[in-house]
Amino acid sequence: MKLVTCRKMNGVCLLFLGVFSDPVRVKVEGFVGDSAIFSCSIPESEIQGKTEEFSVHLRDDEGKTVCDITGGNSTCKDQDPKYKDRVETFPDEYKKGNFTFKLNGLQKNDARKYICHITGPSQNHTITELHVKDRPGGRGNHGRLNGELLSIVYFLVIFFLAGILIFMFVAVTFCVARMVFRY
Repeated sequence: MKLVTCRKMNGVCLLFLGVFSDPVRVKVEGFVGDSAIFSCSIPESEIQGKTEEFSVHLRDDEGKTVCDITGGNSTCKDQDPKYKDRVETFPDEYKKGNFTFKLNGLQKNDARKYICHITGPSQNHTITELHVKDRPGGRGNHGRLNGELLSIVYFLVIFFLAGILIFMFVAVTFCVARMVFRY
């Protein structure tokens, strides 16, 4: 058990009062372009309908703000530009003690440790180590075909091949008709 009084983040001292257990440590792997989930929770029995009394802070290992949940509301207004428009939370889950964050559009430089602090009537501290890899076959940020694009490519190839077959059918029919009506 540790008494944490101050945690420096972006040059600002965040005050955390209370007794914290040792942090939960998690390893997460993701692929470039996909999403990663940062689990951050406390037992539902500790929430007891007091979601607004909890504050949740997700920071990267450089102290940059990823996102915050305060008073039962997600507030990403002070987040680092690197994470802008890439973070999701799940408000329907807060009342269950689940303050999970989702980081979308993973990039290689997102690979690092992330620290989630939950403060309020109960506290928790989770450290998530994120590893980001290129997709198998060397596809990373560039050259990745999603399902919709792949479907369009298949359609165009089939359309092109069908066009060639129709052209050949018409050409052969025309040649045969010329030979038949010539005699």
